[in-house]
Amino acid sequence: MSTSTSVLECSMNKQTVQCLVQAVQKLSLSRDIETVMFIVRTTARKISGADGATFVLRENDKCYYADEDAIGPLWKGQRFPIYSCISGWAMLHKQSVVIEDVYNDSRIPINAYRPTFVKSLAMVPIRSIDDPIGAIGAYWANQYVPTEEQVILLQSLADITAVTLENIKVYNELEERVKERTRELISCLEREKEMSAMRRHFFSMASHEFKTPLTNILTSTSLLESYNNEGKNAEKRAKHINRITTCSQHLVDMVNDFLAAEKIEQGKTDIVFEWFNVKRFMKAIIDQMESCLKKGQSLVYTHNGDSHIFQDKSILRIVLLNILSNASKYSDENKPIEISTAVHAGEMTIKVKDHGIGIPKEDQPNIFNNFFRAGNTAGIQGTGLGLHIVKSCMELLNGKVCFKSRPKHGTTFTITCSNPRLKNVVMINNASPQYVNYI
Repeated sequence: MSTSTSVLECSMNKQTVQCLVQAVQKLSLSRDIETVMFIVRTTARKISGADGATFVLRENDKCYYADEDAIGPLWKGQRFPIYSCISGWAMLHKQSVVIEDVYNDSRIPINAYRPTFVKSLAMVPIRSIDDPIGAIGAYWANQYVPTEEQVILLQSLADITAVTLENIKVYNELEERVKERTRELISCLEREKEMSAMRRHFFSMASHEFKTPLTNILTSTSLLESYNNEGKNAEKRAKHINRITTCSQHLVDMVNDFLAAEKIEQGKTDIVFEWFNVKRFMKAIIDQMESCLKKGQSLVYTHNGDSHIFQDKSILRIVLLNILSNASKYSDENKPIEISTAVHAGEMTIKVKDHGIGIPKEDQPNIFNNFFRAGNTAGIQGTGLGLHIVKSCMELLNGKVCFKSRPKHGTTFTITCSNPRLKNVVMINNASPQYVNYI
């Protein structure tokens, strides 16, 4: 070998190594597979002196020819069974392969190569910790046997590619985790912002709403001390006692509304399903409500269909007490409130119809919003939380609440809910399912 030839080969080797080093530097900065494939396919051609190069990815039992850089079309975008192509052979055997004559090797699917320029090839696996995840192919238009050094350089490129792909996977997982945590943080901050606004609104409202009932309670308590239990004074005592009871109940209702709303917003509401008799359940609700009705108001109840339902009684009680309380509050004295329940095929429908002031059309889209009160409720005590609580409770039960209303003609609320799918059912005394934790 002449000195000039030796110098030329040395120079070429130096350029090849330099090319690989540059590829490594670029790959270390890559954050997506498209960039990786571009760097790898172009570098593979340069360091092997090939007429074409492919970047192959393993997809279960398929070899996906994801990208290529060649003097003519190869197989970009195509998929082949892993057991019938040379890239699959390299991956399955976890080793490089050199084929001088593609038409004289049993591992080659000849029909796939006939439309191409390929006469010789070298294929190296992209090795990961476990099984190879892909392969890099180099192709020549004339029969050619790559040197051992060229194959080593190709395999080195493939190994660096494997590390890069693993790094990208880790990077993407970390980035997604950061995004997820950021979303959670934003959600928590928004929730906290909403809760802070709710608290500010509540305390602002409470300072006004609490003043009147507290004043009435103090005044009536003071006057009671000066009355005896006889004659007209007895009637006056009864009047003031009733006022104290009504005002105290209003204060309790306000606090309960706020606590219930906060509990739901924080996702701390326990849900316990059980079988119960609908008519007995409704009778208990009606008995509880009758003492809170206005003078002359009455609750008229009817039932149709099955007698039992599998639901959460506590949450349904909250829903009904809020709806019935509104029906009484926004209706005049001596007006009936009609309640009907129906249970068919595991679905319960409850309707509450009043003959009150109704809801103005322009206010109806906002009626379930926090602290929202319709424009025609001025002078009527309330927190604006009741219907928001109703809607939130029905969402917990995967149920629905809707209404129809006309100003001065009353409102009808309809709630529907179905038996939940039974999970983790607890049997008591080998009887029918008694309750189930909601999942």
